Amino acid sequence: MKTRIIQNEPEVQPAAAEAEAVAPMDDERETRLRRAVVFLAVAGYFVIGVVHPMGDLKVGDDTALYLGIHIVQPLFILLLAWSIWLLVKDLPGRAAQIARIAILPYAIVYAIFDAIAGIAIGQVVREANGMSAADGAAVQRLLDGSGGVDVMGIVSVVIFVASGLTWFIAAFAAAIAVKQVGGLGPTLLMAVGAAIFAVGHPFPPGPIGIALFGLGVAWLEYRREHAPVPQAAPEAQPVLVP
Repeated sequence: MKTRIIQNEPEVQPAAAEAEAVAPMDDERETRLRRAVVFLAVAGYFVIGVVHPMGDLKVGDDTALYLGIHIVQPLFILLLAWSIWLLVKDLPGRAAQIARIAILPYAIVYAIFDAIAGIAIGQVVREANGMSAADGAAVQRLLDGSGGVDVMGIVSVVIFVASGLTWFIAAFAAAIAVKQVGGLGPTLLMAVGAAIFAVGHPFPPGPIGIALFGLGVAWLEYRREHAPVPQAAPEAQPVLVP
């Protein structure tokens, strides 16, 4: 009698084994990148919110800090956009798809209507500070809307609607998308933080909102790291067939 040995599963090829060995290293590298980008974005915007001048900029105010904040702000806008992309890029579902689509409008609109508008207002006030008292007062009246057009009011509304709304859509969708990974807790913290930060980046909503969002992401990363590892399927044993 002859006996044949039937192998249920083909042997793993060397190339496949090498790919499996490299995969964990790639995942670890991506995890470190995601955490670093989120930390820089959250920490940067927290500092910006704390040091941002309170209220509207007035003629006679020092413009150095105000201009400096809005010059570096596009960097942190891009870091926040990249953070959201890294959080949802491999996740399935409608919320993750919305977050990925909303990232580009957020980055563009926030940079244009917030950072650039801030630079423009700061530069106007800076020039007015070098004018005579009468000319400086005229510029201030224009900014206050005394001439019939409330420039600062219009700018504030445009910034709030355009910048805040695009941020909230992207960040809230990302918070909903990561629920499948981290559960309800991180999602709620990220969503509340995103809503508060959408009000504005100066103190108090800015630092509070971005801190809550960052804590939600930290909670998400903790759950990701401590998630149970799926058990590998047992190796197939050869079957003896007479």
